Amino acid sequence: MFESHRKQQWKLRFRHSGGGPFGKWFGPGFGTGGFGQARFERGDLKLVILDLLSEQPRHGYDIIQALEKRFHGFYTPSPGSVYPILQLLEDQDFVKSNQQSGKKVYTITQDGKKFLLENAEEIENMQERVRPPWGEHGAFHMHELKEEIGRTARLIFCNAAEGALNNPKTREKLHAAFAHFRSELETIFKEAK
Repeated sequence: MFESHRKQQWKLRFRHSGGGPFGKWFGPGFGTGGFGQARFERGDLKLVILDLLSEQPRHGYDIIQALEKRFHGFYTPSPGSVYPILQLLEDQDFVKSNQQSGKKVYTITQDGKKFLLENAEEIENMQERVRPPWGEHGAFHMHELKEEIGRTARLIFCNAAEGALNNPKTREKLHAAFAHFRSELETIFKEAK
C-alpha cells in the first residue's frame, strides 16, 4: 500500500510540477517561466497586462488565458504573478475593478491609457524581445512539437514511477532509442540548413 501511494504522489507531482514538458526538475522548457519569460524585463508583464486591458475589460483568469494565447502557449504566467500586478495597477489608478457574476473584472482607466501611450516605445521594444525566433506562422508547429515532447516525457516518467526503469534491459533499450532519435533529429536539422 505504501509503495502504490508513493507512486501516485510521484505521478501527481510530475503532472502538476509545471516548468515545461519535463517538469520543474528538468529546467524551464517552453511553458511557464520558459521561452517568453526569459526575455521579459522588470515591469514588462505590467505593461502587457495593461495593454490587454486596453482591448477589453477582463478578469484575472481571462488575462492569464489571453497571455498564453498571445505567446502561443509558450508562456503562461502564474496567478501569483498576475494578481499582484493587477492590485498594483489598481493602486496606481491605472485600472479599476468591479464584481461581475462573482468575478473581479478589471477595466483600464484614463490614467492607465495615458501611461500606455507614454510607454508605447517600451511596449514596442518588449514585444520585439519576446517575439519567437521562428515567426508567427511557426508558433503553431512549435506548440505541436512542445505538446509531443510533453506526451513523451509523461510516458517515460509515469512508467518510471511504476518501476519500469528498474529493469536494466528496459533502460538500455530506452538509451538506444533516444540515441537513435537524437541522431535522426541531427540529420533533419542538417538537411534543413
